[in-house]
Amino acid sequence: MPQFPLHSPNPAWISFAKHVLRRMISDQINAADKRTGATPDHPKSKLLNALKDLPGSQHRASEELDQLRESGIDGWALDDQGRSRPASVLPASRSLIALRLAVTFISSRNVLETLLAPGAVTVLSGFRTADADQILAACRYGFLPEAWKVTTLGDERHHEQTLRVLQVTTSTGTSRTGDLYRLERNLCEALQLPCPLLVLLPDGESLPDNLSTVLPDPVKLEPLSRDILITQLEHSHSATGKIDRETVGPVLPDDSALAGLGDPDVLLALRAPDARSAAERLAAAVSRPRRHAGGVHGLSLEDINGTSPAHSAAADLVADLHSWQRGEIEWSAMSRSLLVYGEPGTGKTVLAKAIAASAGVPLIQGSFGAWQARGHLGDMLAAMLACFQNAKSRKPCVLFIDEIDSSGCRTDTGDRNQAYRQQVINEFLRQIDLLHQEEGVLLIGATNFPGKIDPAILRPGRFDLHHEMPLPTRQQIQTMLELAFPDSGSDLRPLSRKLAGQTPAVIDARIREARARARRQGRCFEPGFLAQVLGQEQGYRRQLDLRIAVHECGHVISAWLYGEEIKRVCLSPTGGLTERTAPPCAGLEADFDRQMYIHLAGRAAERLVFGSVSAGAGGSAASDLAQAAQLALSMDYELGLGIHGNAWFGPPDFARLTSEERKRLQERLDHAEDCARALLYPHRHLLREMASVLTREREFDSEAIKSWLQALPRRNGTNDGPDRIGEDTANSATAFGATSG
Repeated sequence: MPQFPLHSPNPAWISFAKHVLRRMISDQINAADKRTGATPDHPKSKLLNALKDLPGSQHRASEELDQLRESGIDGWALDDQGRSRPASVLPASRSLIALRLAVTFISSRNVLETLLAPGAVTVLSGFRTADADQILAACRYGFLPEAWKVTTLGDERHHEQTLRVLQVTTSTGTSRTGDLYRLERNLCEALQLPCPLLVLLPDGESLPDNLSTVLPDPVKLEPLSRDILITQLEHSHSATGKIDRETVGPVLPDDSALAGLGDPDVLLALRAPDARSAAERLAAAVSRPRRHAGGVHGLSLEDINGTSPAHSAAADLVADLHSWQRGEIEWSAMSRSLLVYGEPGTGKTVLAKAIAASAGVPLIQGSFGAWQARGHLGDMLAAMLACFQNAKSRKPCVLFIDEIDSSGCRTDTGDRNQAYRQQVINEFLRQIDLLHQEEGVLLIGATNFPGKIDPAILRPGRFDLHHEMPLPTRQQIQTMLELAFPDSGSDLRPLSRKLAGQTPAVIDARIREARARARRQGRCFEPGFLAQVLGQEQGYRRQLDLRIAVHECGHVISAWLYGEEIKRVCLSPTGGLTERTAPPCAGLEADFDRQMYIHLAGRAAERLVFGSVSAGAGGSAASDLAQAAQLALSMDYELGLGIHGNAWFGPPDFARLTSEERKRLQERLDHAEDCARALLYPHRHLLREMASVLTREREFDSEAIKSWLQALPRRNGTNDGPDRIGEDTANSATAFGATSG
């Protein structure tokens, strides 16, 4: 008799599992015979089944098996009539659930014995809501002894040999309170019966505190594994109950990879004609997220080549996930969530895709906009729940949620949507908390307006890390150009200068538009053509760019003189951007005055060099003038540093200022601009020279800025007050028709 090749020792649960599958098939056949009136075949004896389950039993010689293997045929699966498929087979979703239950029940904890003990209560978790019916069917037709029955809610039958099953199902929103009340009532009724009780707790559901503290800890349904797949293939892809494990085993992915596959991947793979092909499809499904999780181009973090704190945090998340997968760290010891914020088009979605691509795990995407588009409150919350459940079923994975600011804030008052918003936020918080109780899901959030998000969403434990997504550096832009021109040997640095200060979305759109223009003109799309197109667009901007550069260099020099760290300054088609970080300070009146000087130093630099000012300091609430005005009024109305002394009046309303308050604000801002101009005057020649070079280079990083300013004396540090979500970073933005910040 040939030796049966095992990829691992035959687990103890397999014989029991095959017995369960035979019982379920027998019930399936009997049900079909009752419908057709046919006479059921006499079942095989237990002895024959036991012999059939022996790992090494085989009716073919080793030489014949080797010959069949060389021909691409699985000889282990062939019966005497040459058939490779069983006469009867269970639907794959049903048999897979049964096998997972078998592993769970026949384990070191011996769950099956305790499950049926008199008065026993067992809580089962680790499955989707859609799997509950399959679990119920497997218990009813496969696992319970012959005389036992399964009863559910509404079934009045109950005796000693009855397993009572109660499924936890709660809705979201306003009806959740009623559902929890009914759940407690049904559980109390079930506990009064003498029969054992099985509570089904699907993913995404949770027991209220008063129930979770008295019920036993949940038994988690075993995830998909190599042994389960081998047993499934022996059930579904063999007429003998065996397959050639020597060829199938090495192809199957490892347990952690299989556990991360979704039902469509597994069910599609099991449609393959033989066990080896099914294993190959499973291996392809596991590798697919690594190729495509990053989007159309499959960009990884290495491809993006970002150096910002957001990119560094993303790389740390991926490194920690890999360490967790190798068993080197506990899930609770690592950061598991990141919120990225910034203006539209800066690459927040691309970053989330790159995290998934670098981690080699699936990316699950959701957004408040998509959820809200589903309809009324109940539909919206159901879509949210489905997204979180999908992530938990695909772990390890990355869950990316966009437009988080659309959830609103519960402290916002005065509109008729407050009740709706509160229910949405409460459910979102609940889903995040449930997600973090699981292991294997990295949560990435994105927003354009972090100040509009409820503080409970932002707190550590829900979103651990908060980082701004800045405009790309010239090095990142060059990386984008290298992807657009992979076979070009040209120097792409001049092109990266032309595109500096623009969002990745705008850069990508410009490349695509230039490619289309080249196609329409019948020309080759190469770096020179793109440079020509960009040169035509930028030719008229030289004087405008010089003014913007002077404005931004005014911010840079003033911030440097006051001891701040300047990370970067760049120009863009819509304005300019200065990224700076203020050192800690005591929050004195002088500290806030200095911040006003820095905000207005761009406007002061324009007046100093050109003798006039533009509208570049104005615009939105993020503009220089708006931030300086907000500081001035906050000192008077909120910080106890202004004309009202110790009085506190709350956030000022610009629209309600009296004429006297407006006049005082104007005088204060005029004085701040005069102080900024006096600060810059001794360095006016450096200001002009630095701005001229910035106009050409389009961007200075921190090292370039230091080389320009290291000879200037520095004063005491300043601080612009607490950041809106906990970081101490201030951006000076220049409008010139549009605000960039």
